[in-house]
Amino acid sequence: MGALPLRARMVLHASARCVALDTPVPADVGVSLGTQFGAIDVAEQALETVAREGFGGVTPSAYATGLPNAVAAIVASVHGLQGPNLTLLGYQSGLDAIIAACRQIRAGNARAMLAGGFDLPSERYAAHLQDTPRYADAGPILPGVGLLWVREADPADETAGAVVMGWASGHLATPLSTLGQDTGSDPDVRALIARAVPGEEGTGMRIHALYPGRPGLPDYLAASAPLYLIETVLAAPAPGVHAVLVQGFHPTACLCLVIRKMAGRVAERALPGSEET
Repeated sequence: MGALPLRARMVLHASARCVALDTPVPADVGVSLGTQFGAIDVAEQALETVAREGFGGVTPSAYATGLPNAVAAIVASVHGLQGPNLTLLGYQSGLDAIIAACRQIRAGNARAMLAGGFDLPSERYAAHLQDTPRYADAGPILPGVGLLWVREADPADETAGAVVMGWASGHLATPLSTLGQDTGSDPDVRALIARAVPGEEGTGMRIHALYPGRPGLPDYLAASAPLYLIETVLAAPAPGVHAVLVQGFHPTACLCLVIRKMAGRVAERALPGSEET
């Protein structure tokens, strides 16, 4: 297989902490990962090799371990995770991967899932993005990994750090980047939350809006939402209900994950993942 690419080593290092939360690890644990850049550096390397040496210098096997689905496979192989193995693409895919993990658990396909996002930005493409108006006031685009251990949990367990209540995807007429303080009162946002948790419309709920190019903040791309969950929502000392919305580069699509942060232990590294309705 050769030396592991940097992105795989990044995810393996982060995943070791999550896997350590549930030892011995059951065989029916899966992996669900999202990435925005995917294997853009692999494509760039291939193009540079073709330009320099011609097509004879490019062999598919030389780039196989750099592909994003290979990262998920490598992580599963190293940790012995034999459950579902998913790879999703796009800016929202870090949150989408967590939602996909919850779906697998609900369907009985896995007892737990290692889920989240990672990105190792191409310097060339990151520089291109930061020259666009969307990133005019934003911080740098940085590499990152955000992983959570999503497992089935008893909703009545008050020692759990957080419980997923529901999720939904939909379209917003107004981009999150322009809503600002009005996010919670936007009718599309309220409808999205109501689909995630029937009967809820966001009243009394803390709403977190994530999107590319947030002013003054570094952007970890597909790792942004999982890292935000870990560092902001799950680390919050107070209980409460949170809705995390992520909108990618296409302004109408939006994903919503609603979780209940409870007063038990702070789940710094884990997001218990059964659904409560």
